[in-house]
Amino acid sequence: MTIRTFLPSAFLAAVVAASVLGGTRMSAQRPAPLAPLTAAMFSADTAKLYSEAQATDGAAVWTKTCAGCHESKDVTSADFRTKWVGRSLFELYEQIRTTMPDDAPGTLSADEYLNSVAYILKLNGLPAGETKLVADSATMSGLKFELPAPPPGERLVP
Repeated sequence: MTIRTFLPSAFLAAVVAASVLGGTRMSAQRPAPLAPLTAAMFSADTAKLYSEAQATDGAAVWTKTCAGCHESKDVTSADFRTKWVGRSLFELYEQIRTTMPDDAPGTLSADEYLNSVAYILKLNGLPAGETKLVADSATMSGLKFELPAPPPGERLVP
């Protein structure tokens, strides 16, 4: 083995050994949230994940695009709550973005999809705040969909 092939191999072996024996490890860093949103903030009593302007814009998207096939009860019923409670907000966003509108999935802008999610949050009784909801997968994945309990007597799907 010549010195040219030995030195790079020795250097790599030294780096790996130092990492293993030194008790350190290399790992990817998670991106910091874009806004001061945390999963702990996302509950029925304290959620302020979207702005009122977003919900208003989402209502316009709903009227123009969604209302032809959906009623508001489709996104507020016990069935909807049972399906989505505890899942991440990003899952809901992606479901809507990749499957709606039914005749042309993915044709709305990112803001239109995001505003639609904000409108759904509003329809479900979650209050608006000062901070806009952002289409950031890392942030939205950390937010769990939590809703107020359904009214007494409303059927829950097991």
